[in-house]
Amino acid sequence: MNKKSCPHIVVLVLIVSLLGVLAVGGCGASKHSPVVRLPDAPRMVGGGMMIEWKAPERGTAYLVEKQTGKLVETRSLEQDQVYSFTATSIVQADEFEQMLGIRFSRARFLLYFEPAPAEGSATEATQPVHGRWSRF
Repeated sequence: MNKKSCPHIVVLVLIVSLLGVLAVGGCGASKHSPVVRLPDAPRMVGGGMMIEWKAPERGTAYLVEKQTGKLVETRSLEQDQVYSFTATSIVQADEFEQMLGIRFSRARFLLYFEPAPAEGSATEATQPVHGRWSRF
């Protein structure tokens, strides 16, 4: 092989390799997937930069940022307990921008609520299950 053609082959191999990596991995920023950690059917009960909401019953509140789909906070609430969220300070805005990966001015906070299962319902385990194959 000619010494002069060797650099051309190396460059060609590098270009083909780079194109292959870009084709497989993509070169754009990936879009965040929708919220996957929320329960199947929580109710949206509020939203905004200042939220104050009173739980009608025992359950779990989920604060989600709409643009990114990121779960910001979960909190267990008792009946009539108030959920409060305020993001007004510059320090909080900086922390949220780092956590969410978007400008704070573009963030849209939504509050979801899922009631707790009724006591003694089929979804609540009241005693350990001892089956035929149990070691206990």
